[in-house]
Amino acid sequence: MDPENAYGIRVYKGWEFKGWVGRPIDLKPTIRHNMKSTATFTIDADHQRAADLMTAGARVMIYRHGEFQMSGPVRLSGGDFTAAAELNFTVEDDFRILHNWLAWPKPGAALTGQDIEYRSITGPAETVVKTVMAENAARLGFPLTVAPDLGRGASGKYTFRFHPAYDRLFPAVDQAGIGVTVRQQGAGLLLDCYTPRDYPHTLSPENGTITGGTYSLAAPGATRVVVGGQGEGVAREFKGFTETARETAWNDVIEVMRDARDSSSGDVYADRAAEVLAEGAPLAGLSLELSETKHFRLGGDGLRVGDRVTAKIRGQAFTDVLREARLSWARDGDTATPVVGERADDPDLNLAKRIRALQRADNDRKAR
Repeated sequence: MDPENAYGIRVYKGWEFKGWVGRPIDLKPTIRHNMKSTATFTIDADHQRAADLMTAGARVMIYRHGEFQMSGPVRLSGGDFTAAAELNFTVEDDFRILHNWLAWPKPGAALTGQDIEYRSITGPAETVVKTVMAENAARLGFPLTVAPDLGRGASGKYTFRFHPAYDRLFPAVDQAGIGVTVRQQGAGLLLDCYTPRDYPHTLSPENGTITGGTYSLAAPGATRVVVGGQGEGVAREFKGFTETARETAWNDVIEVMRDARDSSSGDVYADRAAEVLAEGAPLAGLSLELSETKHFRLGGDGLRVGDRVTAKIRGQAFTDVLREARLSWARDGDTATPVVGERADDPDLNLAKRIRALQRADNDRKAR
C-alpha cells in the first residue's frame, strides 16, 4: 500500500511489521493535543490482515494522505459470523503511557526503598516530562527513547507519589506552553515535545475556509479552592487559593473544597488547587467544518493540531488552541472537523472530565 494517495494503516504484531490495510471500510481517528488520541476502523472479515489485527499485541500506525497521524495498540476488536462479516477495531494512541505508568517517588529504587513522601521536580515543562518518563521507562525496562531536552515551556514545580504521570503533569504542562507526543519508532516508542505555533491566517466563513460549525461558551465552575490538609477537626490545616482575574471577569465567586490529607506539603496543596481551578475554568469552543483545498487543508504545512488558531465568527474573533481534529474516511469520501478550544456542550467530553476528576481524587487517596 502506498499511503501517499489515501488513508493507510500499517499493521504490526508487537514491533514486527506485517503489512498494510490500504482501504478500510471506514476509519475514524480523533487526533488530540496533549491528550490521548483514539481511532476506530472497520475491515472485511476476510481481509489478509484480519488475523494479525486480532492477535494479542497487535499495533497500528495510521496515515492520512501520506502524513503520520497516530500509532498505538489495538485495544478492542470484534465482529459477527455472517457471510458478509465485518471486523471492528479500536486503537489507543501511544500517548497512553502517560496515563498507564505510575510516577514513583524514587524511580531508581526498589519498592522497599520509597522512603520519601513526595518527589518534587522544578524546571521547564519539557525537562520535567522527559525526566519523569525516561526514569520510569528505565524502571519498567520499556523501550522508550526520549528526544533531546531543549528546555521548552515555562518553569514549574511538579510533585509525584505513585500517581499516573499524566495526573501530575497535566494540565500544568499544557498551560506551560508545550505539547507532548509519543509515537512508534522502530522497535519502541519515541517521546518528544513541541511548541504550539500561531497559525498565520484567520479562519472565517467570509474567506471560504469555514463552511459550518457550532459554538459554545460555559461560565466557570470554580473561582476559589479550599484545600484541606492533614489533621482532624479544628487541628486540620486548610489553605485557600483564589483566581482573582476570573472572579473579576465573571463577577462571581464559586468555592470548591479539595482534599489533601495525604500530604503536609504546600507544593502539593498548590497542585491540588491548580487542578480544581483548571477543571473549573470557563470553556469556549468551536467545532468547525472546513473547506479543504490544495491551498488550505488540515495537516502538512497547513493547519495542525496544537496550533493557536483565530476564527472570526459573526464579527467576533475567537483565539484558542486547536485541541483535536475529528477525521473520518469512508469509501464515499474524506472529512476533517477541527475543534478549537473545548466544547462545553459536548456530553462525551463533560462525562470524560467528570470521570477523570473522580479518578484523580481516588489516585490521591490510594497514594496516602
